[in-house]
Amino acid sequence: MIVNTAYPDLDDTGPRAFLGNARPLYIAPGADTRIALDGPALCITRDERAEQFFPLQRISRVYTGDEAQWTSEALLACAGYGIGVLFVNDNGDIVARLLGRPGIYDSLYHRLSEFLLLPEALGRYRHWSSEFERRAAWWAGFKLKFAKTERSPRQYQEQINQLAARYVGDKAAERSRQWLRSIAYNWMQAHLLELGFGSENELTQSGEPAVVRDLTDLLVWYLEPARIGWLKRRHLAAQRKHEAVRAPTHADLVRLFESKATRSAARGREITSSLHRWLIHKT
Repeated sequence: MIVNTAYPDLDDTGPRAFLGNARPLYIAPGADTRIALDGPALCITRDERAEQFFPLQRISRVYTGDEAQWTSEALLACAGYGIGVLFVNDNGDIVARLLGRPGIYDSLYHRLSEFLLLPEALGRYRHWSSEFERRAAWWAGFKLKFAKTERSPRQYQEQINQLAARYVGDKAAERSRQWLRSIAYNWMQAHLLELGFGSENELTQSGEPAVVRDLTDLLVWYLEPARIGWLKRRHLAAQRKHEAVRAPTHADLVRLFESKATRSAARGREITSSLHRWLIHKT
């Protein structure tokens, strides 16, 4: 048994080799259960049973019976790593929580990874996405001064498509939307990369749920009023000059997005922050 009980290195910027494998740790209840810190791992012992060691880097959260005996060093080490410890009584009710400093395991990526281990996780995630889409679609309809009646996102999108086609034609309108969505997708992909969704992550590779795609679809709702307003101004300018409306180019849509870059980035961060808060509540 390792006897060194000094605190491990808690630098979040260190090696991240184990981060994709972090999982919740469930400790069976019992007064004979003891948890101590043994180097960079939790050491769990029970009467007449062999010691078990769990590296802190592999733990995302701990669920423990309220009768288990913890050393202060073990609890503080969990807090330092940002590992939450939930104390549960015999009825399964949470009686206490230990919340440490925000750490790598509180990131959006790890919250979502842990959430997807729960039953019906995908269905609950899609419900959150659809509810957020309803709010975003309503906001877009409000900005475009659509009638204040109960409408679904599909109905709002149909109205937006009709407006765009009126200003520039069906084909050019659809192309402008596709280009704007592609630009928004690239932004969201880079943003999620900053939040830990790298190409080496299991969640990113599996494609279910398609987080970049789903969050991009939400972000596009906040860009639609700007696109429609821009197409309308080009349409009116062409009418004044008695000219045909020039079909927008990809470069035009890049400039439009860049002109709204600060506001678009704020909306994108608002979406990921909303998902993060929802995941914290659900996990």
